[in-house]
Amino acid sequence: MRFKFSDLFAADNKIITTLLILLPLLIYAQVWGFSFVWDDGDGGRTVGGHLQNTFVLDASWQSFWQLFTQPYFGMYIPIGYLFLGLLKSLVQLFSLPVYGILHLGNVAVHIVNGLLVFTILRQFIDNKWAVALGAGFFLLHPVQVEAVAWISGFRDLLATLFTLLSLYHYFKKPNDMSYLSLIFFILAVLSKPSAVVLVPILFLSNHFHFGLKFVENFIKTLPYIFIALLTAAVAYSVQSNYADFSPYTIAVWQRPFAWLDSIVFYVFKIIYPYHLSASYTLSPKFISAAWWFYPLAILPLFLGYWLWLKRKTERLVVFAVALFIAGFFTTSGFVSFSFQKYSLVADRYLYFAMLGVALFVAAIISKADKKQFGIWAAAIILLIFATLSAFRQIPIWKNSLILWSHSVNYEVNPAYSHINLGTYFNNTGLRITDTKDAIKHFDKAIVYYSKEPTNKSLGNSFYNKGNVLVKQKKYQQAEDYFDKSIKFFAQRRAKMPSYNKSFYNRGVVRFKQDKLALAYQDFERTIKTEPKNQQAQHNMIFINIKLKQCKKAHQVKKFADKNNIKIPQSLSQELKSKCPSK
Repeated sequence: MRFKFSDLFAADNKIITTLLILLPLLIYAQVWGFSFVWDDGDGGRTVGGHLQNTFVLDASWQSFWQLFTQPYFGMYIPIGYLFLGLLKSLVQLFSLPVYGILHLGNVAVHIVNGLLVFTILRQFIDNKWAVALGAGFFLLHPVQVEAVAWISGFRDLLATLFTLLSLYHYFKKPNDMSYLSLIFFILAVLSKPSAVVLVPILFLSNHFHFGLKFVENFIKTLPYIFIALLTAAVAYSVQSNYADFSPYTIAVWQRPFAWLDSIVFYVFKIIYPYHLSASYTLSPKFISAAWWFYPLAILPLFLGYWLWLKRKTERLVVFAVALFIAGFFTTSGFVSFSFQKYSLVADRYLYFAMLGVALFVAAIISKADKKQFGIWAAAIILLIFATLSAFRQIPIWKNSLILWSHSVNYEVNPAYSHINLGTYFNNTGLRITDTKDAIKHFDKAIVYYSKEPTNKSLGNSFYNKGNVLVKQKKYQQAEDYFDKSIKFFAQRRAKMPSYNKSFYNRGVVRFKQDKLALAYQDFERTIKTEPKNQQAQHNMIFINIKLKQCKKAHQVKKFADKNNIKIPQSLSQELKSKCPSK
């Protein structure tokens, strides 16, 4: 091996190593005071989010078993949740600030990834300062901000860490089977399935770096291919059970065009890293209907032709571009998964692919001799520009209000940001103006989603607005919006959490309006899908007592006892008083 990880700490590399550690640490130190946003959840105070995984919430032997036996949030990533849960438990054990330490944990993993990138690039390039600049782009480019400043990006960072470690140990034993490399690869795909991109990365490395012929290359890569295929099968099974994403997919013959378009999008974002957003709402269905969908796909073909012509004279540059494209292949449009219904492209999908960008920069600079000062100066200026852009981009992730107020300006369809802003104001709910702002944003989301009548987010928007109207004590209006939500999902036979919750919430507002018989029907429907819904069963017993339907009241009580539902003492006494058992 030409350069080992331990060589980073040798005397002649200490300056570079120090810079690669200190610069990103200084740039990202501001995340210390950031909140949890978007899919983070907040450790249990609101519904959903990665921090509500059972092991992350409460690390125990029981939840440890659930990690490996139950998918969560539409993904099977037990190693990702294992490390996040262990880190959170350690933080709480020593009574440290959870927000700050988890954010800095992301930064620490990002820095280690940068050091590994430097180590791997040194296998191809001798000029350490050229490689340092390349690794600097990996660490400091603003497109990396989403994965680092967002707690949920931990799974991307961790998967990349294990992928780079697998690649490192693969290079360590190029002529033998590295079992350590295979172990790290398994850990990578169990942190995030998209780590299967290591397979094409190894294939490219075998071709460009080790010079293996196709058959020999295939045989050497075969164990990794087997793991990748198994990962893909598990991921597909989990995603299929999580949600029906078929309405959001495009035809197989259209997917190469989506892939080519995503290449254009990402290259543009790397060259001009402004207007970066948490969401772009460029769903496959949307882009396939756009006039530019097919013409734009031609541009990468010209690039591919140029690379083909240069494949012998500029092997390292061609290798770098191929690494970049392979790095986001699994999320580029060729393969469908449920989260693409929001957007085909996302900044975090580029995290590992930036290895190719780092190699590209290092390869270009390493070819410049000492007299070509302009190339070195241009690279340094661009890195400074990227660093300042990242520093400017990071505060956008401080809290949900800032994040979605920013993103609403850069989404093609801003409905998704409006939903998140509405949710933020609804959850805040400390002032009258908060609920008014929530209504305003949900109304805007409804207007946008009404143009896409099959989009399930329209049903969710009805449900969300109904919840805010309950807070405003506008019960009849709330009932109307729960009606709309229920009808929307029923017509489309959609299995969504808000569909079941709409029945319960409509029951509550009907109960408050003294529509007891109708409320009872909703609660009855609720417990068919949620037999552990405690409050629904309490309400059913109370309604039966009030309507003097004692037999039904005792039947519900029996059902509640069967499901280990505790009945409040006051309700139990009222049942005994007004409906004594015979």
